[in-house]
Amino acid sequence: MIAIRDFTRSSSFRVGALLTTLAFIAIALVVYFWRLANSDVFISQSQTTVHTNVKALSLLYKELGIEGVIAAINSDDFSTDISDSPATMPLSTFIALSKGDKVVAGNIATIPTITERFKTASVDLVEVRLRPLDSTQTLILPQALMQEVALGDHHLYVGQNIEDVYAAQRFSKALSWIVIVLLSVLSAVSFAVAVYVVNRINRMSETADKIIKTGSLQTRLEIDSNWDDLSSLAIVFNHMLETIENSVNSIKSVTDSIAHDLRTPLSRLRNTLEKIDDKELREETTQEADNLLNMFNSLLRISGLETTNKKEGFRNTDITALVNDVVELYQPLAEERGITLSSALQPLMMNADPNLLFQAVANVLDNAIKYSPDNSAVVVALTATKQRIVIAVNDAGMGVGEHELANLERRFYRADGSRSTKGNGLGLSLVSAIVKLHEGTLWYVHDPLLRGKGLGVVFSFAQSSRA
Repeated sequence: MIAIRDFTRSSSFRVGALLTTLAFIAIALVVYFWRLANSDVFISQSQTTVHTNVKALSLLYKELGIEGVIAAINSDDFSTDISDSPATMPLSTFIALSKGDKVVAGNIATIPTITERFKTASVDLVEVRLRPLDSTQTLILPQALMQEVALGDHHLYVGQNIEDVYAAQRFSKALSWIVIVLLSVLSAVSFAVAVYVVNRINRMSETADKIIKTGSLQTRLEIDSNWDDLSSLAIVFNHMLETIENSVNSIKSVTDSIAHDLRTPLSRLRNTLEKIDDKELREETTQEADNLLNMFNSLLRISGLETTNKKEGFRNTDITALVNDVVELYQPLAEERGITLSSALQPLMMNADPNLLFQAVANVLDNAIKYSPDNSAVVVALTATKQRIVIAVNDAGMGVGEHELANLERRFYRADGSRSTKGNGLGLSLVSAIVKLHEGTLWYVHDPLLRGKGLGVVFSFAQSSRA
């Protein structure tokens, strides 16, 4: 049994998928802003700023003349300092108003000289040489925007250093790569954790299901790590199995010892009862002794099947012939009571212990005939699907209540409707032990022949058992 058959429906997978999705969304946003930062959007904005300043001063010249322009340039609105060191220069706007070769207003002492021109996708950039006010050092701005216009006999130079924009782009690119790598690792780890958790849960579930089906308490969960909570849970689960196994073995040991120790004195008692002169009393007492001996023998047989798990008797077996032999064995008993015993058998071979499987089918068929009314029907079927081999014994007898189905395999359990008939309640316990030895499952069907009552007992074996 797999606990999480649909992987996508597990909570672990959903959490991992959610984290992965969020990480991919974050990566998409980072890539978007990265591309935005690496585009010429910010440079275009700087160009717009330069163009706006030039346009504003040109309009001011038309309105107030050159004096108004000089006053505006010398105002705080255009007072921008340039660092003495190009390496540490902040983003800044430089402006100069010159007449002839002399700067008459602005924040630089010399007329900016263009030493190189180059283009980007959307703007024209220049390399500019200039000297700030109050400085004797000439600066070179390797990447700048500049616009020159004539205002009468004066020339206006407005420019902006965009070296910081490129520096910010380089930094954002490096940071983006770091974030993308971290988010990718987070996505991979989240998904890996989800897969790991689901796989571990399914392995634990399969082991538990195997223990339930086979009844083998020696099986333990595999522990291949010790750092996670699931491994700690597996260790606790194994300790619990060990405790249960010891308890069950102790109980079985006591039961088996009692059955073994009492079988010998019961055999002696029966031999003594054979000497009773009264025939009726002799038959009655020996029959009761036989019933007790059969009970103890059945208990020891069930215990042997459940604890030893021996498969020495397994071989390639013609299941069709085996089931047909059981049907033929019980045909006279069915005819004696007017019960129609029919069979539908598909030719099949299987790796099995023929003696044990014969006994299991015989026990079930014996019950079907025993608890069926006269002139009713019992149907035995042997079929196969792609995954399973199925043996079914269906009757139209008294059946059992649905609330009793879970208890049918308990030792000494007898359904309410069968308490008046002979039996010790060990038949289906023995059948269950035989089926588990063959790594099969035993289940029941209510009213299998659609007669309003009855019980169907079904043996199901994996196709891997097929020879």
